[in-house]
Amino acid sequence: MIALPRLRSITFLGFQVNAAVDAGHGAKFSFDEIYDGLERGTLLQDLSNKVPSEFDLDSLNSDGETPKLLTILNTAAEVLRGRERRKAGVENSGLTLLQAIVLEAIQQRNWTVPQPGTFKGRLPDVSPASVN
Repeated sequence: MIALPRLRSITFLGFQVNAAVDAGHGAKFSFDEIYDGLERGTLLQDLSNKVPSEFDLDSLNSDGETPKLLTILNTAAEVLRGRERRKAGVENSGLTLLQAIVLEAIQQRNWTVPQPGTFKGRLPDVSPASVN
């Protein structure tokens, strides 16, 4: 069984991809660059090198999440490869492809959440009855 990254790590990457697209960097990566970076295991570093103003992935490296994240992104990418337009509606931007890969990884449930009692922050006081 492979070691799974935390859901927080996957969504963190997704938010950074979203910010990079919003800042106009969507065309800076091709599909081939995304797939090649995943296969080489250098994708996160490639993102940081090409658009350092949007990608600060040091926390993933310091937490040991990078190899786990790359493994599940590779798995998710194989579902989309060659069928990007049909499965995810993307065909031009490597970053929108990466966002689709992130969403596919989340959908595949290839992640873990911290065990109870390991969360270091404070959760809001919300009861299920008050959430609509």
